Amino acid sequence: MKNLSDVGNRIREKRLELNMTQEELAFKSGYTSRSSINKIELGLVDLPQSKISSIATALNVSPA
Repeated sequence: MKNLSDVGNRIREKRLELNMTQEELAFKSGYTSRSSINKIELGLVDLPQSKISSIATALNVSPA
């Protein structure tokens, strides 16, 4: 199982590769603020199961 910071780093890398801001990713994945994405990327909070699919779709990647 990956730790929170590994998952957050992968999300951040893909987001930057797509030239997407945290605010844009938040909007596309159903979050109300950029700070939620920031906390996920920093590994401070776990990515809720309900958001895995929406973030994957926003980043054009598989949820796996």
